[in-house]
Amino acid sequence: MTGAVRPTVPGAMRLVAAGRAELLDGRGLNSSYRVAWGSRALSVKVHCAERSSAAEFQRIGRVDAALRGAPWYPPVLALGFHGTPRPRLVVVRPYAPGTPAQDARRHITGVVGVLADLAARAEGVRAGEALVGDYASVWLSGARSERSLVDPLLTGEWRGLARAMDAHLGELSAGAARLTRPSGLLVHHGDLHGRNLIADGPDRLTVIDWDEAGFSRRPADAGKALWLSCRLGRGDFVLDPDATALFLGRLHARLGTPYADARDLALLGALWFLPRHGHVTLLGRRGAGLDTWYLGWVLRFWTRFRTNLELVAAAAAALEAGAP
Repeated sequence: MTGAVRPTVPGAMRLVAAGRAELLDGRGLNSSYRVAWGSRALSVKVHCAERSSAAEFQRIGRVDAALRGAPWYPPVLALGFHGTPRPRLVVVRPYAPGTPAQDARRHITGVVGVLADLAARAEGVRAGEALVGDYASVWLSGARSERSLVDPLLTGEWRGLARAMDAHLGELSAGAARLTRPSGLLVHHGDLHGRNLIADGPDRLTVIDWDEAGFSRRPADAGKALWLSCRLGRGDFVLDPDATALFLGRLHARLGTPYADARDLALLGALWFLPRHGHVTLLGRRGAGLDTWYLGWVLRFWTRFRTNLELVAAAAAALEAGAP
């Protein structure tokens, strides 16, 4: 096998099966590997069976077509299904060298730059409704059903999560609805934040983790990135006032996002931290303790939610007052 041979899904999976692939760390539902393909290092993402649908295949392909050529985008080199009886979706891309930043705040300017590029590259793109959706979609279309499904999991020490959902769900959904544009379309990464920007030299960034890529009619990437890029540390959810102001200021400058929308943007992003039955269950199947780790993680988010929301609103008001 040489670097001149085009990567294929069967070839990459043979390397994985032969033990000639490095399993990369991660707590997600899908599995990631690094393989050597001749002189090239490749990233091989193997989706779990539940996330290996024809719609996922089409979404990844359409996003790839829209983003090819962007300096920060690792293009799809091979895409297909592998295995039986439940075929897994496999995506092969160039491996991004370098390491993620331990402090996501370092890449706020880069994250906002990617958000602006994603918006620009959506111009003229057409996508069927099956390819349009984000983490907010299920809550806007079926909040009562989702809330009922997850309730049996929120017992004992997790009752605080149930109370948070009941206290905030209506407010979050209203904020997301206000930011939804039926006629608009954005390319959607799904998990855009500083740690998914890999630095390899000065001014060289690669955006990784395209598992949830697709299209959205609301700024879902920006809402989620606000929470994940502006916090003081990875394991907690205390927002940094300076980082929050920088994020909102850059968003206003690059995308024209009104400061008046900052609170709704935070409400939209907070929907991602609501536990869903299907997600928690799949995490439990993926690894022992992953489901309880996740529930504890999002519970910490909700413990600090109201204080952080007030911080976002105050930062936006200060920026608005000082705007030329």
